[in-house]
Amino acid sequence: MKNSPTSRSLLESPWVFIIGSPRSGTTILGEVLDKHPDVAQWYEPYFVWDRHFRAAPDDRREAWEATSEVIRQIRGAFEAYRRARGVAIVVDKSPRNCLKLPFIRAVFPEAKFIFLFRDGRDTILSIHREWLRRKEILEKSKERLRWKEAFKVIKDWLKRQPLWRHRFQALLFEMGLPDEIVRRKFLHRLRWDGRVGWGPRFPGWRQKLEQVSLLEFNALQWKYCMEAVLQEFPTISECHRLVVRYEEFTEDPESTLREICRFLEVDFPEGFMQSLPVIRSGNTNKWVNAFDHEEIERLSALIDPTLEKLGYEPTARIVQTC
Repeated sequence: MKNSPTSRSLLESPWVFIIGSPRSGTTILGEVLDKHPDVAQWYEPYFVWDRHFRAAPDDRREAWEATSEVIRQIRGAFEAYRRARGVAIVVDKSPRNCLKLPFIRAVFPEAKFIFLFRDGRDTILSIHREWLRRKEILEKSKERLRWKEAFKVIKDWLKRQPLWRHRFQALLFEMGLPDEIVRRKFLHRLRWDGRVGWGPRFPGWRQKLEQVSLLEFNALQWKYCMEAVLQEFPTISECHRLVVRYEEFTEDPESTLREICRFLEVDFPEGFMQSLPVIRSGNTNKWVNAFDHEEIERLSALIDPTLEKLGYEPTARIVQTC
């Protein structure tokens, strides 16, 4: 447990959501904010969000789905976590939340949102590599996983939850023998109709997965996340929203974190920067050398309009200068 919160426990907005697509820096930002004495990250508590929606065809949630029972269950879980961690603010960084902003706002109308944007081309490259990695894992584990290996995967996964009660809830949510949990949870086959999959399931994902290449599908995952955020963004009051660019955060983390602390209404602790994990800079434009000409053209057609809305340069211009 962290230090008991001060009067900041009476903050108007104790709930903060980092909203960004997979591989856009949400994990490192969540880990950094968790080092603040008044803040605790709750790492992707899907077993809370999805408790009533396990059979849902995709990850989009609308405001009308936030019934009184659902609101009571989710708010109760978040408040219990806040008290157990002894903090003023709880931060959730689940990438799937990009597709459920209206739902989140119905559950937490007082919430604040940090929108974390990263160049979609680098993000898609990282998403694509993660899909390929998991497919490779499946190919290497056609036979039943050894229990020792399965327990190691489960142990590492459960470490993400600092409270034992949530480790137990996560196990109950998955259910099954250790090797089955690894196949379903880590490879997400239960969410993807028996396929190996990863990341947010946007509306119509089944058809798209059959119609386009895997790289194009990964591009659509990013695009749907960003378009959903861009649609909801203008409806959130300025005092409850903050835009952070991944590239600016990694180049000058201290300035970005000071701005975030002001937004959250917490102090910037002395020595805070020295307590943080390594934040790598210069992790940009890797896609230029990773994709071939045809892949770049297909990606450009799919995502350039969204990139432009986010303020990034067109693909053709970057390719010409590299």
